[in-house]
Amino acid sequence: MTLYYLLVAFVLFFLQHLLPMPAYLRLDLLTLFMVYVTLQAGLLTAVPLALLLGVVLDCYGPAPLGLHAALLFTAVVGTAAVRRHLDLLYVLPQITGVALIMLAQGAVMVGLLHLLLPVPVAYPALLQTVFLQLWVTSLSAPVVLFLFGFLARGWRRWVLRKKTSWLRPGLGEGL
Repeated sequence: MTLYYLLVAFVLFFLQHLLPMPAYLRLDLLTLFMVYVTLQAGLLTAVPLALLLGVVLDCYGPAPLGLHAALLFTAVVGTAAVRRHLDLLYVLPQITGVALIMLAQGAVMVGLLHLLLPVPVAYPALLQTVFLQLWVTSLSAPVVLFLFGFLARGWRRWVLRKKTSWLRPGLGEGL
């Protein structure tokens, strides 16, 4: 499943950062994916994946080095903390949990940018965009998490079929 997580993470990276989308439709797919990986695979898989994907994002964008890695790490730690208090199998706790995780990410982002950049970063337009993205991502979290689960089940079936395909009798057997 680690290969699946890596493939989906890099596809989401390209979808999120290379396709132009209006601000009201812009989902934070990588945060939702890190929530999914933390819920399904646990911290031993989610933490290295978050740090690896964060370093790739940091190298790609103009943000200070370490910002995206810290944000994705916050998503993993936030998911582990929220999972203790909320049952994330249902729709309303998923929306609430993702909103709390994204609020924590926003606080980490503003704090790190305030420490690393010499100019103030809390512009009203930036805050409006961040809150819009928070609400859109939080409200779409149940659907997107379901889609990640659907893709994972399809991946497992495909891998199982490939693993057992060598057991089937084929041409040239018995030669």
